Amino acid sequence: MAKRKSEESVSKKIISSLIWLGTLPLCLYTLLTYLLSYSLIIDHWLAGFIMMTLPYAQLLCLVSLIYWIFRRAKRALLPLIVLALGYGFIMRSIAWNTATPTTKKNVRVLSYNVYGMYSNNYVGNEEKVKALKSFMLEYDADIKCFQEFYSHADRKPYRSINMMKDAYPHYAFIPLKEDFFEAKEKMGLAIFSKYPIISQKGKQFGNSANGYLYADIVAKKDTFRIINVQLWSMGIRVGRVTGKIRDQDFEDAKKEGRGIMNSLRKGFIQHKDEMSQINRLIQESLYPVILVGDLNETPYGWAYGTLRERLKNSFEEAGRGFGYTLNRSPYLVRIDNQFFSKEFKINQFVTLRNINYSDHFPIAGDYELK
Repeated sequence: MAKRKSEESVSKKIISSLIWLGTLPLCLYTLLTYLLSYSLIIDHWLAGFIMMTLPYAQLLCLVSLIYWIFRRAKRALLPLIVLALGYGFIMRSIAWNTATPTTKKNVRVLSYNVYGMYSNNYVGNEEKVKALKSFMLEYDADIKCFQEFYSHADRKPYRSINMMKDAYPHYAFIPLKEDFFEAKEKMGLAIFSKYPIISQKGKQFGNSANGYLYADIVAKKDTFRIINVQLWSMGIRVGRVTGKIRDQDFEDAKKEGRGIMNSLRKGFIQHKDEMSQINRLIQESLYPVILVGDLNETPYGWAYGTLRERLKNSFEEAGRGFGYTLNRSPYLVRIDNQFFSKEFKINQFVTLRNINYSDHFPIAGDYELK
């Protein structure tokens, strides 16, 4: 009996040693993800992959912490310290703020990727398009920014600019991917404002179907810049991989998986170049800035990190919950964001998850200049 207990004790020690050997590199790797996200010191697309794994590394550290608390409390200090150092990143994932009452100086900004307004399949989505257009027009906001905004002069359901400009007489629009459309149809980035626009500029990113659009707006005796952006789409369709696995088509699943990895690699490279242009717009602006749009990247990536060095994130400062904005697989991600410069105070930020007319959910923030 004593021999059996001795054998069990040796086995537990071996397992414990192996777990400790795994805990050390895990904690070092987690610290590396923090370093990259704080400083962006590695100027390489591989950094994007590492940064994207940050929440998973933190989760494994948490599991390690729980194990060592019950197994050997002293060793629990290492994952505890690592998690404590990454507390700021937890705030990128979940927020629990209380809304501040709005004032007369309040300006509400809506951002919404409207999925091309189903322009390529109107017949199959007629009711959804009607509901989408109704929301776009009737939602109470002073400034509305849309990505993948579609308008066609000769298609009655899609005379979208005319629909919006009656209520929002000041607007800016930049068509993207013009080679794909007829002369009278356009899809791109749009900003609709109740207040005058004194200057505007837009640009399509090179080798991309996306771009940026900014408008300098005079509202309530203040002037500020709205930047509407859509970064390179990674084209990730996790549902395709899981579908192949369910069908036991493992070879195609591998191909889809490799395709996702290639898309991510290309996306990280594109985002780095695109963000250099966006950062220039922020730095050169004569006015306070609110930046909104579809980053096509999680809060642990390059784009989010470099923006956060210059601006505050609206969800982190005034949001609640997890703020997931993607209305399709993999669902549990936040890729749509609003950021603002220090001259602003944010009173409220919401993710409108009950508005499910697109493959994204709309987001809205209430701002006032301090």
